[in-house]
Amino acid sequence: MIVRDDGLNVLLITQPDHAQLAATIVAAMRTETSLDGPARDVVLLATREHDNGWLEVDAEPTIDPGTHRPCDFMAGPARVKLELWPRAVTRVARVDPHAGALVAEHALTVYGYRRGEPEWTPFFDTMTALRDGLLRQIGMDAGAAREAFHAEYRCVRLGDSFSLQFCGGWEEPHGTLGYRARMREGTLFISPDPFAGAAVPLRVVGRRIPARPYRDDADLRAAVAAATPEVLTGEARGSDRSL
Repeated sequence: MIVRDDGLNVLLITQPDHAQLAATIVAAMRTETSLDGPARDVVLLATREHDNGWLEVDAEPTIDPGTHRPCDFMAGPARVKLELWPRAVTRVARVDPHAGALVAEHALTVYGYRRGEPEWTPFFDTMTALRDGLLRQIGMDAGAAREAFHAEYRCVRLGDSFSLQFCGGWEEPHGTLGYRARMREGTLFISPDPFAGAAVPLRVVGRRIPARPYRDDADLRAAVAAATPEVLTGEARGSDRSL
C-alpha cells in the first residue's frame, strides 16, 4: 500500500493500481529503444503486473505496530515479501515467462539494499532462482540476449519510479537511471523529456481515511471499507529545466 499523508487525511493507493499507472507512463515513453521493438508488449505486461503479488496484502491492510498508522509498502517483515514476490512472478510467468523474468528482476533490484541481511537471504535465493530459470527457458540467460533483457528492465524500473513519485506526492527531486523527476502542483516533470513533447494524463484511484492512530488492523480495515474511492489526477511531461 502506498500511504500519502497530508496531515489531516491519508490517501491509500494499492500497489496494483500504482502498477497500472506505471504501465501508462511507460507506454508513452519515446526514449527507450526496447519499447520500439517486439519486446514492447512484454515490457508493458511486466510493468502493469509487477505488483500483482500485493493484491492479497493490500486487500487486508495492517497497521505499523510502532505508530498504529497504516503500514506502507516499504515496511513489514521479509516473510511478507518472500510470500508475495514468488506469487507475483508465478502469476505473470503463466502468461509470459519473459515478463515473469522481468518481474523477478524488479524484486531483486528494488530490495537490493537488503542484500547481506541474514533474514533476507531466502528472498534473494528464491528470486534469483526464479529469474534465472525463466531466462534459461526463454534463451535470454547470456550474451546479447541478457543485455537486451537488462535494457527492457530499465523500462519497468522507470515506470515504477515515476508512478511511485506521483502516487506518493513526493516533491523532492528523484533520479532514476539517468532521468530526474520532480512533482509540482500535480504535474510530474521529468528530465530529459521521455515523451517527445507530449503531456501524459495520469489517473489513479485511492481511498482517503483520517490520519489518526488505529487501534488494530480491524479498525483500519473498517475505515478503508467505509471510504469512498477517490480519483487522483494529474499529468507527466518532459522538462528542459534543471529539476
